[in-house]
Amino acid sequence: MSGIHASHGSHGASDRGTGGPTGDPATWHPRPETAADTAAVRRIHLAAFGTAGEADLVDALRRDRSAWLPGLSYVADAPDGTPAAHALLTRCHIDEVPAVALAPCAVLPAYQQRGAGEAVIRALLEAARAAGERTAIVLGHPPYYPRFGFAPAAPRFGILPPQPWPDEAFMALSLDGSTPPRGTVRYARAFGID
Repeated sequence: MSGIHASHGSHGASDRGTGGPTGDPATWHPRPETAADTAAVRRIHLAAFGTAGEADLVDALRRDRSAWLPGLSYVADAPDGTPAAHALLTRCHIDEVPAVALAPCAVLPAYQQRGAGEAVIRALLEAARAAGERTAIVLGHPPYYPRFGFAPAAPRFGILPPQPWPDEAFMALSLDGSTPPRGTVRYARAFGID
């Protein structure tokens, strides 16, 4: 399994728009992934990234009971009921303190830049808050993730990446308003980071 890189926190292209195919944010219907969505989630990642890396990563995380968090894998359905976007939070740790990692995220190419990714990420982060999670991290595009409240993890919070990643791309978010713990992030084994 290849190591994590910025695309794990991206959308397989960009999803910088707001609203759905008609420009109405209510067009998207984010919801928790069900067992019936497994094949659709894989198709989303294959189509978005053009390789099997992220799709295989999602499958590996789904099998890892120490990483997979029930209820924290979300899809956003298009108006016709087709899952168009997927985002996933899995267990990571900041030193020994539990946190969640946002990765990977993907949007079907036909729905990119129409708000599907934003809708699914917002719903997923709200689900994490409701589940009592305190801190989320992401490695992704610096212009995209601040809209959700993410800020550079090392300079802002003292949260260090497990590898030398750019400060502006490695970000953290307090989900409950508390000060996140300081330390180095340890990802689930499936990410392939030693």
